[in-house]
Amino acid sequence: MKRIVPLFAVSVLLCACESEDKDIYSRQIQIDSNPAGTTIVIDGLRLGKTPMSVGVETNDAGCFVRKTVVTAIPSDTGLHTQVVTFPAFRMDDDGKSAVPEKIFFDLTKSPSEGGGVIINED
Repeated sequence: MKRIVPLFAVSVLLCACESEDKDIYSRQIQIDSNPAGTTIVIDGLRLGKTPMSVGVETNDAGCFVRKTVVTAIPSDTGLHTQVVTFPAFRMDDDGKSAVPEKIFFDLTKSPSEGGGVIINED
């Protein structure tokens, strides 16, 4: 009986370590703002100030694999916090979860007036 327990434990550990190989993809997003130097937070992580480039995990189609929230936080009063949310990829997705090449935050515009987030435009 003493030999069976260690053998069982080793077999459980080996089975637990077995996993499928998954391809990991990523894309870069260029993030800029008006005014420059705006703090960018993605999914609760403060990543730096604009202008910046951020790599995000994607699936093979270039879509977000999980819900992703990008927040631009102003450093001056009188400016407006801007938030853009991308849903996780789903089969019936109509492109909402596609990772954009560029995001521009205009913090001088109020979210109640339509906001100041521009995606993939120069």
